[in-house]
Amino acid sequence: MKVYSAHCTQSLLTSIKHNTNKQIYLLVYRSPNISMEENEKIHNAIKEVSKRDCIIMGDFNHGHIQWTSLQGTGREDQEFFNLVQDSFLSQHVLEATRGANVLDIVLSSQKEFVDNVKICEPLGCSDHNQIHFIIKVKGERNRKIRYWNKIHKGRYKDMREYLAKIDWNNTLKNKTATECWNILLKSEIDCVVDKFVPLKKQGKWSKKKHLSKEAIRKIKYKQMMWKTYRHTGSEENYSIYKEYNQATAEIRNSKRSYEQKIAFNIKHDSKSFYAYVRSKQKVQDKVGPLEGSDGNIITEGFLMAEKLNEYFSSVFTREDISILPVLETKFEGREFDYLGQLIVTPTMVALKIRDMKDNKSPGVDGIPPKLLLEIVEQISIPLATVFNLSLDEGIVLLEWKEANIIPLLLMV
Repeated sequence: MKVYSAHCTQSLLTSIKHNTNKQIYLLVYRSPNISMEENEKIHNAIKEVSKRDCIIMGDFNHGHIQWTSLQGTGREDQEFFNLVQDSFLSQHVLEATRGANVLDIVLSSQKEFVDNVKICEPLGCSDHNQIHFIIKVKGERNRKIRYWNKIHKGRYKDMREYLAKIDWNNTLKNKTATECWNILLKSEIDCVVDKFVPLKKQGKWSKKKHLSKEAIRKIKYKQMMWKTYRHTGSEENYSIYKEYNQATAEIRNSKRSYEQKIAFNIKHDSKSFYAYVRSKQKVQDKVGPLEGSDGNIITEGFLMAEKLNEYFSSVFTREDISILPVLETKFEGREFDYLGQLIVTPTMVALKIRDMKDNKSPGVDGIPPKLLLEIVEQISIPLATVFNLSLDEGIVLLEWKEANIIPLLLMV
């Protein structure tokens, strides 16, 4: 803990370590009569602290900054506002803390560090309002063992040969659209995925996408040599362990290379970029708990999903279907110009599949676009059959009506 005191400035700097995370806290009082020299010291301290995970709070006496419209009027106010912006700090106090002015503020290096800010009554004889807020240290993560198919590692040559041997005309003969879809999806596609696409368990290194195989190998070897040295106490083993400090350089190079790659591909694969940015946040946002219409608090995942779905559907426009308009004939052309039977060809299906992006997530059917692109020639024939049967029968399959809806919790 460090304490700084001058004629017009007081500050307290401390840090708290939470497991492997460390947050720095800077408390500041800045007098309105501060000298330029002391003001510069405060600015330099904020610049230095903002390079780490931090929360900066106190009475800064910058009452002419409009934090809602993001502008300052005086020279000192504008300089401080520019400092906050250039340091990528978030300011959380938007209501007046003394009279009509926002003099007391709370800044954080990540917006998620501070939550539930409340302006309360003054304490004792003070003419400043109290500021109550919650500091979030580290979000809870559900650690579940997950398995997934490594679609990009599939043996697609063997898969194409397997599908090419199937006689689709006989397999789908005298079947309805629903039956054909179930045969195609459940019997054949699931079968080739299980047979030709490897299954991977999410391990310790699975989430560390920025680490190359070489970096992971050196890290594991370094850990093994450290355990060997601790067990034997041999100077020779310790020397080998020290030599593998090159793992640190390999990690830096691997991380730099990965970040350059996702930044370069952001226009084509923005999902990977933002997923990596979110993974670097110290505090992870989570949905809930929610308050139900009866006032009860909902914490169970399934019930929260049901409540969000209920609210999502409530904003839809409900049409009055008791009175339906009478359809009038609008077409005035010749008889043979009518739209007759629409036939979907395998070529049409293949063209649509080739327009897909292979990095997108699968829908309700669980078929990744990458898989369809790899077997486009073999899968377009049975898909065309299913689409034509759907048109002939006048039905839309249930799975085609469904979609994976992800609720976005917007903090207003």
